[in-house]
Amino acid sequence: MQFDHKNIDEILHSRLRLAILAILSSVDEIDFTSLCKEVNTTNGNLSAHLKKLENINYISIEKRFVDKKPLTTCKVTENGLKAFQAYLDMVEQLIKQKR
Repeated sequence: MQFDHKNIDEILHSRLRLAILAILSSVDEIDFTSLCKEVNTTNGNLSAHLKKLENINYISIEKRFVDKKPLTTCKVTENGLKAFQAYLDMVEQLIKQKR
């Protein structure tokens, strides 16, 4: 079977978005500041990538106030988990084919 590069999820193929989904798939939710530290990026860069993931329903973002301070949390959606698993399966299949 020949590998078809057109099957790669371009949204997840970004290093940062892949890292975000990897982290979110292992936790119930995470606050923006902690996620920013985990993926080692700037607030602006993280915001831009989160927006792309939210726009295609791979993640959900909740903004609220806790003790009068803003708190933004992120969590992966069912669609995001499915897409992440499909991406991992595709990479695993490619590796098996080439060994």
